[in-house]
Amino acid sequence: IIAIPGESRDLRGFQFLASDIIALAGRQERDGHPVPVNGPDYSLLPAGLDIEARATAPAGRRWLTKLWVMFLMTLTAVTDRYGWTIGSFDPKIYKRDVASNSDFRKFDDGLKMTIDVDADVLQRIENRLKQAEEAGICNYGLHRQKSALMTCLVASPLQRDHLHFIDGAAGGYAVAAASLKAKVPV
Repeated sequence: IIAIPGESRDLRGFQFLASDIIALAGRQERDGHPVPVNGPDYSLLPAGLDIEARATAPAGRRWLTKLWVMFLMTLTAVTDRYGWTIGSFDPKIYKRDVASNSDFRKFDDGLKMTIDVDADVLQRIENRLKQAEEAGICNYGLHRQKSALMTCLVASPLQRDHLHFIDGAAGGYAVAAASLKAKVPV
Protein backbone atom coordinates (compact mmCIF):
# COMPACT_ATOMS: atom_id res chain seq x y z
CA ILE A 1 0.00 0.00 0.00
CA ILE A 2 1.19 3.50 -0.84
CA ALA A 3 -1.06 6.40 0.17
CA ILE A 4 -0.16 10.08 -0.14
CA PRO A 5 -2.14 13.22 0.73
CA GLY A 6 -4.69 14.08 -1.95
CA GLU A 7 -5.65 17.24 -3.76
CA SER A 8 -7.69 18.58 -0.82
CA ARG A 9 -4.44 18.85 1.21
CA ASP A 10 -6.49 17.86 4.28
CA LEU A 11 -3.57 16.65 6.39
CA ARG A 12 -5.74 16.00 9.42
CA GLY A 13 -8.04 13.87 7.27
CA PHE A 14 -4.99 12.04 5.92
CA GLN A 15 -3.77 11.38 9.47
CA PHE A 16 -7.18 9.91 10.34
CA LEU A 17 -7.01 7.78 7.20
CA ALA A 18 -3.56 6.45 8.13
CA SER A 19 -4.81 5.67 11.65
CA ASP A 20 -7.83 3.86 10.19
CA ILE A 21 -5.67 1.76 7.84
CA ILE A 22 -3.33 0.83 10.68
CA ALA A 23 -6.32 -0.04 12.90
CA LEU A 24 -7.80 -2.24 10.16
CA ALA A 25 -4.47 -4.06 9.76
CA GLY A 26 -4.43 -4.32 13.56
CA ARG A 27 -7.35 -6.76 13.36
CA GLN A 28 -4.85 -9.35 12.18
CA GLU A 29 -2.26 -11.20 14.18
CA ARG A 30 0.71 -8.91 14.88
CA ASP A 31 -1.10 -5.95 13.28
CA GLY A 32 -0.46 -7.33 9.81
CA HIS A 33 3.30 -7.68 10.37
CA PRO A 34 4.46 -10.05 7.62
CA VAL A 35 7.22 -11.69 9.69
CA PRO A 36 6.34 -14.23 12.41
CA VAL A 37 7.18 -13.12 15.97
CA ASN A 38 9.92 -15.76 16.21
CA GLY A 39 11.37 -14.71 12.87
CA PRO A 40 11.54 -16.50 9.55
CA ASP A 41 12.96 -19.98 9.13
CA TYR A 42 16.55 -20.17 7.98
CA SER A 43 16.85 -21.03 4.30
CA LEU A 44 19.37 -20.70 1.54
CA LEU A 45 18.03 -20.00 -1.91
CA PRO A 46 20.40 -20.25 -4.89
CA ALA A 47 19.46 -16.74 -6.09
CA GLY A 48 20.22 -15.29 -2.65
CA LEU A 49 23.53 -17.11 -2.54
CA ASP A 50 24.50 -15.64 -5.91
CA ILE A 51 23.47 -12.12 -4.86
CA GLU A 52 25.50 -12.40 -1.64
CA ALA A 53 28.57 -13.59 -3.57
CA ARG A 54 28.27 -10.79 -6.15
CA ALA A 55 27.91 -8.19 -3.41
CA THR A 56 30.89 -9.32 -1.37
CA ALA A 57 33.51 -10.88 -3.65
CA PRO A 58 35.32 -10.19 -6.92
CA ALA A 59 34.33 -12.37 -9.89
CA GLY A 60 37.20 -14.84 -9.50
CA ARG A 61 36.51 -15.56 -5.82
CA ARG A 62 32.72 -15.85 -5.82
CA TRP A 63 32.73 -19.65 -5.67
CA LEU A 64 34.73 -19.46 -2.44
CA THR A 65 32.29 -16.91 -1.01
CA LYS A 66 29.37 -19.15 -1.96
CA LEU A 67 30.97 -22.10 -0.16
CA TRP A 68 31.60 -19.96 2.92
CA VAL A 69 28.02 -18.64 2.98
CA MET A 70 26.63 -22.17 2.52
CA PHE A 71 28.78 -23.36 5.43
CA LEU A 72 27.63 -20.48 7.67
CA MET A 73 23.96 -20.96 6.81
CA THR A 74 24.16 -24.71 7.39
CA LEU A 75 25.89 -24.15 10.72
CA THR A 76 23.29 -21.55 11.71
CA ALA A 77 20.36 -23.79 10.73
CA VAL A 78 21.79 -26.73 12.69
CA THR A 79 22.46 -24.63 15.80
CA ASP A 80 18.95 -23.18 15.57
CA ARG A 81 17.40 -26.63 15.16
CA TYR A 82 19.13 -28.01 18.25
CA GLY A 83 18.98 -24.86 20.38
CA TRP A 84 22.75 -24.38 20.43
CA THR A 85 24.71 -21.15 20.35
CA ILE A 86 27.98 -20.31 18.64
CA GLY A 87 29.94 -18.17 21.07
CA SER A 88 27.74 -15.14 21.72
CA PHE A 89 25.56 -15.82 18.65
CA ASP A 90 22.15 -17.28 19.45
CA PRO A 91 20.23 -18.04 16.24
CA LYS A 92 16.85 -17.92 18.01
CA ILE A 93 17.52 -14.41 19.36
CA TYR A 94 18.75 -13.35 15.92
CA LYS A 95 15.50 -14.57 14.29
CA ARG A 96 13.37 -12.73 16.85
CA ASP A 97 15.45 -9.61 16.19
CA VAL A 98 14.80 -10.01 12.46
CA ALA A 99 11.08 -9.82 13.20
CA SER A 100 11.35 -6.84 15.53
CA ASN A 101 13.84 -4.98 13.28
CA SER A 102 11.75 -5.39 10.12
CA ASP A 103 10.55 -2.26 8.37
CA PHE A 104 7.11 -3.15 7.04
CA ARG A 105 5.35 0.16 7.73
CA LYS A 106 6.74 3.59 6.84
CA PHE A 107 5.61 7.18 7.30
CA ASP A 108 7.40 9.87 5.33
CA ASP A 109 5.54 11.83 2.69
CA GLY A 110 2.71 9.33 3.06
CA LEU A 111 1.89 5.86 4.34
CA LYS A 112 3.69 2.83 2.91
CA MET A 113 2.95 -0.68 4.14
CA THR A 114 3.69 -4.27 3.19
CA ILE A 115 1.24 -6.21 5.35
CA ASP A 116 -0.07 -9.73 5.74
CA VAL A 117 -3.86 -9.59 6.05
CA ASP A 118 -6.78 -11.80 5.11
CA ALA A 119 -9.13 -11.05 2.20
CA ASP A 120 -11.79 -9.44 4.42
CA VAL A 121 -9.38 -6.98 6.04
CA LEU A 122 -7.78 -6.21 2.68
CA GLN A 123 -11.21 -5.41 1.22
CA ARG A 124 -11.98 -3.11 4.16
CA ILE A 125 -8.64 -1.34 3.72
CA GLU A 126 -9.21 -0.92 -0.01
CA ASN A 127 -12.75 0.38 0.56
CA ARG A 128 -11.44 2.92 3.07
CA LEU A 129 -8.73 4.04 0.64
CA LYS A 130 -11.26 4.40 -2.20
CA GLN A 131 -13.56 6.44 0.03
CA ALA A 132 -10.69 8.75 1.04
CA GLU A 133 -9.51 9.08 -2.56
CA GLU A 134 -13.01 10.06 -3.72
CA ALA A 135 -13.07 12.71 -0.97
CA GLY A 136 -9.71 14.09 -2.15
CA ILE A 137 -7.99 13.10 1.10
CA CYS A 138 -5.53 10.71 -0.52
CA ASN A 139 -4.27 9.11 -3.67
CA TYR A 140 -3.17 5.52 -3.36
CA GLY A 141 -1.66 2.55 -5.11
CA LEU A 142 -2.13 -1.00 -3.90
CA HIS A 143 -0.68 -4.30 -5.09
CA ARG A 144 -1.76 -7.74 -3.85
CA GLN A 145 0.73 -10.59 -3.75
CA LYS A 146 1.22 -13.87 -1.95
CA SER A 147 4.79 -13.47 -0.71
CA ALA A 148 7.26 -10.89 0.47
CA LEU A 149 10.93 -10.20 -0.10
CA MET A 150 13.32 -9.13 2.64
CA THR A 151 16.47 -7.08 2.02
CA CYS A 152 18.80 -7.17 5.00
CA LEU A 153 21.52 -4.83 6.24
CA VAL A 154 23.59 -6.77 8.74
CA ALA A 155 26.92 -5.28 9.77
CA SER A 156 27.45 -8.13 12.24
CA PRO A 157 25.12 -10.98 13.22
CA LEU A 158 26.53 -10.60 16.74
CA GLN A 159 24.98 -7.15 17.08
CA ARG A 160 21.24 -6.62 17.48
CA ASP A 161 20.97 -3.48 15.30
CA HIS A 162 20.52 -5.18 11.93
CA LEU A 163 17.74 -3.86 9.64
CA HIS A 164 15.37 -5.74 7.36
CA PHE A 165 13.33 -4.01 4.67
CA ILE A 166 10.20 -5.79 3.48
CA ASP A 167 8.59 -5.43 0.07
CA GLY A 168 6.27 -7.59 -1.97
CA ALA A 169 8.04 -10.32 -3.90
CA ALA A 170 5.92 -9.77 -7.02
CA GLY A 171 6.57 -6.08 -7.60
CA GLY A 172 5.42 -4.65 -4.28
CA TYR A 173 6.01 -0.94 -3.86
CA ALA A 174 7.10 -0.51 -7.50
CA VAL A 175 3.76 -1.81 -8.82
CA ALA A 176 1.78 0.14 -6.21
CA ALA A 177 3.74 3.29 -7.14
CA ALA A 178 3.00 2.74 -10.83
CA SER A 179 -0.70 2.43 -10.00
CA LEU A 180 -0.51 5.63 -7.97
CA LYS A 181 1.40 7.46 -10.70
CA ALA A 182 -1.23 6.48 -13.27
CA LYS A 183 -3.80 8.30 -11.14
CA VAL A 184 -1.64 11.32 -10.29
CA PRO A 185 0.69 12.29 -13.14
CA VAL A 186 3.78 14.19 -12.02
